[in-house]
Amino acid sequence: MQQITEVIEKAIGSIPFEQLLREFMLYSTKEPWFFTEFSFLFVFGLFLFFYAILFTQNSLRKIYLIAFSLFFYYKSSGPFLVLFLFQIVIDFFFARRIDRTEGSTKRVWATFAVLFSLSFLLYFKYANFILANTNWLLLTHFEPVDLFLPIGISFYTFQSISYVVDVFRGEIRSSKSFLDYAFYMTFFPHLVAGPIVRAKDFLGQINSPESPDARRYKESLFRIISGLLKKLLIADYLGKYVDMVFDNPAFYTGGENILGAIAYSFQIYFDFSGYSDIAIGLALMLGYRLKENFDNPYGSSNVTEFWRKWHISLSSWLRDYIYIPLGGNRKGSFNTYVFLFLTMLIGGFWHGASWQFIFWGAAHGLALAFHKSLHKYLPNGRLMDFLGGIITFIFVTFCWIFFRARDFDTALIMLNQMCTLTSEVDFRSFWFSRNELAILLIGLLMWIILPSNWKQKGFEASFYVPSFFWFIFLLIALQLIIQFRDTLVQPFIYFQF
Repeated sequence: MQQITEVIEKAIGSIPFEQLLREFMLYSTKEPWFFTEFSFLFVFGLFLFFYAILFTQNSLRKIYLIAFSLFFYYKSSGPFLVLFLFQIVIDFFFARRIDRTEGSTKRVWATFAVLFSLSFLLYFKYANFILANTNWLLLTHFEPVDLFLPIGISFYTFQSISYVVDVFRGEIRSSKSFLDYAFYMTFFPHLVAGPIVRAKDFLGQINSPESPDARRYKESLFRIISGLLKKLLIADYLGKYVDMVFDNPAFYTGGENILGAIAYSFQIYFDFSGYSDIAIGLALMLGYRLKENFDNPYGSSNVTEFWRKWHISLSSWLRDYIYIPLGGNRKGSFNTYVFLFLTMLIGGFWHGASWQFIFWGAAHGLALAFHKSLHKYLPNGRLMDFLGGIITFIFVTFCWIFFRARDFDTALIMLNQMCTLTSEVDFRSFWFSRNELAILLIGLLMWIILPSNWKQKGFEASFYVPSFFWFIFLLIALQLIIQFRDTLVQPFIYFQF
């Protein structure tokens, strides 16, 4: 017995606890803690063990999950966690005040609450953009401010605004429990890159999460694994070619630039929908359901349908909190087109402090207004839907060029290469020199043609597969990820927004 005790003491003594603690508390604003990091998946596995123990203890479960969510945010933002907590506390009391007042005073409190939330986003994200354009317009010489954009600030700002506005409108009552509101704001699966979660969809779940069962675990595992595969096997693989072309488009032929733009269309989709799948899967594993954020958007037959299916949480937020309050379709056709344009302009500016993002939003706003003005005159039918789908994909891909390029000059060089230096030889050369990438792009183009209901039926049918085959699927997926993932995993594209 004494020998066993000595062996245990020796083993414990050999564990570098101080080093582990330092690693545990280490954070990096330049290298955020991703869902795709094996360190995250390992820590999440440990977290799940204790979460299962505390699952039936309502208050302890919420405190435990909030603590883990704050730790998750700290690992990516360090001291900016304090700013996030400050905003949560103030917004909670703003919402309580709005709920208890009436008349014009209620509107004043709601205005203060929205401006308070926006002030942080405007400062950290747009201060240098405003200074640079002020210098250009007024010939002033303001120095840029050394700023770091806190991870997820665009998402949790829109989330807090939706909460106080919904309270102001009377669509929900403000939460009486600060713990519940903190849970809603900090819930880590959606914290840093969405989906943007509405309080009316989530607060009611907090105290009554879904009980664990085999179907829920299968569904959550499927979403997590499919998200990892989308990100690590498709998006990051496409990203290598995309980076090459967009970094120096003049070096490549017109055909290669076209294929680089198409590759980026798929990269950003599989990167962001992959993140959303992981977020939805992690939330479901914990007993909470987040709404879908993508619905086969590249299968859309027009730009209006595209925005109903792309980044659904953002497009519905822009509709409910900007387009409809501006007047929606209630003030005549011309005003409707103007409101659509302004809404997408704001949506573009939300993505980044750059004229490229504003151009991207303006282009989509014009396209939405154009389609709305003409759709009643367009013929219906499968052929029209097919042709509309091709036109929509070409237009969306064209807009992505300005979204991805480092500046306008780079985007214009790409377009010039496409229009003046494209020949059939480019595509044949691409096939022989980059055969694997060509096959992948063809496969992805075929995938988007498949109706979304077919994909949904296949997804639901997988739940009836015996657990043994699920275990095999899991092992194969993990092996693929380990085998083909890059040593340096690229950040999720929407982390920068």
